[in-house]
Amino acid sequence: MKHKLRTCMNGMLKKYFSLLLIITFSLVFNNTTIAQDTTASSKLRISILTCDAGEDLYTIWGHTAVRVVDSINNTDYVFNFGSFDFETPNFVAKFMKGDLMYFISATTYTNFLYEYEYTGRNVHEQELKLTTAEKEKWYQDLQVNMIGNNRFYLYNFIKDNCTTRIKDGLFKHTPINGYSIGIHSYREEVVSATYKGGLGWVGLGIDLLLGAVSDSTPNLYQEAFLPKLLYQKIALNPKLVLSTKDIQYNNKTKGKETSPITYLILVLVLYIFVSNWNSLITQRIARILDISLLFLFGVGGALVLYMSQFSLHDACHENYNLVWLHPLYLLAIPVYFISKKWTGYLGWLFYTATTVLMFTSHWIPQHFSKSVIVIMIIALCLQIRLIKRGRLAKYK
Repeated sequence: MKHKLRTCMNGMLKKYFSLLLIITFSLVFNNTTIAQDTTASSKLRISILTCDAGEDLYTIWGHTAVRVVDSINNTDYVFNFGSFDFETPNFVAKFMKGDLMYFISATTYTNFLYEYEYTGRNVHEQELKLTTAEKEKWYQDLQVNMIGNNRFYLYNFIKDNCTTRIKDGLFKHTPINGYSIGIHSYREEVVSATYKGGLGWVGLGIDLLLGAVSDSTPNLYQEAFLPKLLYQKIALNPKLVLSTKDIQYNNKTKGKETSPITYLILVLVLYIFVSNWNSLITQRIARILDISLLFLFGVGGALVLYMSQFSLHDACHENYNLVWLHPLYLLAIPVYFISKKWTGYLGWLFYTATTVLMFTSHWIPQHFSKSVIVIMIIALCLQIRLIKRGRLAKYK
């Protein structure tokens, strides 16, 4: 009896021991599978690369690109939506009109960094914390963008550029919070970048070309339209950022912001002085300034007219600068020498339009910077000079 009981006990112990081995093996196997899944899910790493501004005009706003690291296939590519061909026929004309085709390109991460090391521009990397599905879907979309005509798109410097394309991809593939980065207008961000980059005169030209459309306030989705703005937008989502890395290639001290307003004020003072000093030399200088300003305002006005009425760049549309800055100044040049009487008429026409604009500017949906206002005052001085020239005809 005792022997049978011992045999039974031994059999039960063997069964329990076998069951314990099965459970232990299952747990180990499951843990190994989970570890393998985790490794598989981390085979892709996606980062946003934000590059500092350069010295050339087309680099003054910085750059944005996407880095995709595939550890399984041992690849490390950077996708760039800011590529264009300088050898495109009528390159400048196409860019001004807004029908210049930009395209996506890809290069290795090493080659990408080499360019920025060569030009001395810092690169800031934000590795994103995305799910496996989000990373794979975005990577697939980037690869599809590289096929045939999918690569090309019409560039728009506030609504469709190298940054907005990446921003759209980010917003499409992962949720992001609605925190605002505090953008007041497109104009403010576009123009301020040129001043900070030491291209104040270029900034003034862009300021004159931008219309009331650029003074609108972008919504939470639109506001990250420039590289540094997208960087800030992502930084406001700490749960989205896995890590941040700064690659320093530029050790130069940043120079002071340049503004043309000082030179414009000097021109204004000189113009007023020579206009009111009654001597042969000053009056000759004043007439030279008259013709020079008529030419500059006429050419500038023609450019403003083209960009506001015929260009596809909608940020230049609804430009109220056309009221005082227009091609009719070119018409005034031959009239200046042919008829003092008609010169005076044109002066009155220009003067009335400019003063009405200045008095009603508070209600106009377009911002006029201090530099632009100084140029308006110079235009007023020119117009008064034309009116006075017309009055001289009455006394002769």
